[in-house]
Amino acid sequence: MENCAIYSHHLAFDQVAAIVKEQFPKAKIEIIQQGEYQILTAQIKGGLLSKNKGLRINYRQRLNPSYTLEKVECALTENLAGMANFIKGLPAENPEIQSKLIYKVLSLNCEMGLAAEPSFVKEWQEVVKRIAAETDAIVFASPNSFFTKSEAQHFLDKNLDLVLDVQGRSEVKDLEIHVESKYYDPPKYTYTDEQLARKEKSEKFLEQLKVPINTSLPGTPEASSITLRSKEDVLDRIYALAAIALKGEGLPKDHLGQFIKTNEITSFSPGEEEIMGVEELDDHQRTYASWRYESLNMLMWTLGLLEGIPLPNEVCNVQEIIGYLHHTSREEVSQKAKFIEKEQIIDELDRTYRMNWACVNARVKGEEAPEALHPSIVYERHYALNWLIQYLDQDWDNVQTNT
Repeated sequence: MENCAIYSHHLAFDQVAAIVKEQFPKAKIEIIQQGEYQILTAQIKGGLLSKNKGLRINYRQRLNPSYTLEKVECALTENLAGMANFIKGLPAENPEIQSKLIYKVLSLNCEMGLAAEPSFVKEWQEVVKRIAAETDAIVFASPNSFFTKSEAQHFLDKNLDLVLDVQGRSEVKDLEIHVESKYYDPPKYTYTDEQLARKEKSEKFLEQLKVPINTSLPGTPEASSITLRSKEDVLDRIYALAAIALKGEGLPKDHLGQFIKTNEITSFSPGEEEIMGVEELDDHQRTYASWRYESLNMLMWTLGLLEGIPLPNEVCNVQEIIGYLHHTSREEVSQKAKFIEKEQIIDELDRTYRMNWACVNARVKGEEAPEALHPSIVYERHYALNWLIQYLDQDWDNVQTNT
């Protein structure tokens, strides 16, 4: 038996069933409902010297179809969120294709798990090709007799060309992302006055900075609907980020160990534990760790430990941040720390969300980011704020910065 998974933005079960029936009018085809799945089985009888050929398609779709992934609300959206994080963590020879694949995943609305018996023989190959092409799908497969574009697990486009494999290889030059207008966000009048006012204020702010604006981006949630993480959790994260950033900067091991011991830092994420356990960081790890100063800067601002947050076009004042944490006891920091007004935090989130869209849009187009924005600073701020508001309820290593 051989397997693959096909994903599409379109709700495609009826279309897929029609393809199978058209391709094999004499096959025995059964369709049943089993929990969240619609299951189609097709069987072609073999001859005197050949075995029967079977195909099973397990189909499921989102609870609420959309063109993006704003929250995990069903098993499929949970799977898609995990897939996006998986892709984000892969190496990539072509980062632009990797970025487009992530956005393609976030727009998916249905999943089709295919199991072919005894294998993807010629008859079933034609079905896979038609489903992929006619539903504008992506395919996730392991190498076998049919899927031979890579020696490792890999993603294919609707033409079954290699988009990305787990080793970072890519063969396509572009990946198109099409969405149906009916899945766009509801009209503006469904947003509250608070959401509309915040969106308008952010867009005027960005217009003054000559930052491109996407007026179709939805409004961020109302402040009253958001529960921030606890002050203690944020303080734990601040100190963990400080240690990670210092490691990335190359602070001597004994000095770093003393900083960790003095401040009783024990809340590293699994990904950070891996960084802290490496004797000599490679370039990727060093860059990852060093940029965490910007996430740290944002979280300190939300707790009132910094007076303001400047435009994201210059790196934060590392000496000021680390000097403060080094010369002030953790107990004193905890006593001083107090969340600023939640409305201020959501205002900053709304601006940062739109800034991040402008940076991603420029990258996808192969253009320079707007002059007023540094993409890495914007990304780190967006990352920290999404973690703070518990966006998709994800832990630190798996925060998404959807735009």
